[in-house]
Amino acid sequence: MAKRVRDIMKYRQISLAALFLSLTLSIIGSIFGSWWLAIPGTSLLVIFFIISFTLWRCPVCKRRLPLRFDIDLDLNDVYRCPYCQTKFLGGEIIEQ
Repeated sequence: MAKRVRDIMKYRQISLAALFLSLTLSIIGSIFGSWWLAIPGTSLLVIFFIISFTLWRCPVCKRRLPLRFDIDLDLNDVYRCPYCQTKFLGGEIIEQ
């Protein structure tokens, strides 16, 4: 049976959504000259960094995972820690 751990993939999805929404708001704000879009855009960028640097860690070795994003590997598939080679998905350790 797989060991249950904190579902870090959920936090990864939230942080990436914040990053992409931040970029979208910044681009729209630049095109239309709206300074008020800079405030939520900057706030979402800060949320991305906070989640990425505090919660995006391997549940076994506790090392911070790489910030690189690969849509094929990061969101809907089994993720493998590059340091301890632990596989996890959906809050469960599949293999160590």
